[in-house]
Amino acid sequence: MTDTLERPADIGAGRLDRFPTRLALLGGIAAFVSAGLIWVCRAGDPSVHYVSQLGATGMPTAPLFNFALLLLAVAAVLVERAAFARGDGYVAGWPVASTLLACGACFGVASVITCSPGCPVPFTSGALPQDLVHISFAVTGFVLAIVAMGQVAALRRRRWMRAASVVTLIAVGATSFTGAMIALFRGDTVLGGNLEFTAATLAITWFGVFGLQVAADHRRRER
Repeated sequence: MTDTLERPADIGAGRLDRFPTRLALLGGIAAFVSAGLIWVCRAGDPSVHYVSQLGATGMPTAPLFNFALLLLAVAAVLVERAAFARGDGYVAGWPVASTLLACGACFGVASVITCSPGCPVPFTSGALPQDLVHISFAVTGFVLAIVAMGQVAALRRRRWMRAASVVTLIAVGATSFTGAMIALFRGDTVLGGNLEFTAATLAITWFGVFGLQVAADHRRRER
């Protein structure tokens, strides 16, 4: 009788243990799909130079791009839930999960409040309030992604993940800053756009890789 009662409890506990693993795995896959969809959008309209322009009002690529951005927000939250389940497993100054949650929220807002046609730089001629809101949340989201990379790089575990986070952090920071300066000072838009797409792709790919790493950590914990 005791064995009969223990078995369902063990099965239930096993399912609960596997739940964070699945969340992290889904989050990682969602991030990779998001990156792929953004490049599909760009391939559909190569004339677009900057990432946010793909989701601007009236753009044929807007529905798919904004879905991809929303998917990235979902990916960040899924990985956040899985990382949160690790307790003190991912803490550098404060929980990495908190950074990911704020990051996901920013991308979620940016996917709903899009740029006006042409996606002008805020406070320039033709810019609307929605441009300021979209750009502010999108930029904040990527800054928080860089912060999360820095936190993971500071963790004393998984040397390869730390190294990957450091490399990605430097690459994303350098390319996004250079692209932003080019856009701000009306420089070479083709170069600036390519740098921005590169930075976005690297950041989103990092989310995917980190999600898979969190899933692997949970799976190892289950065993």
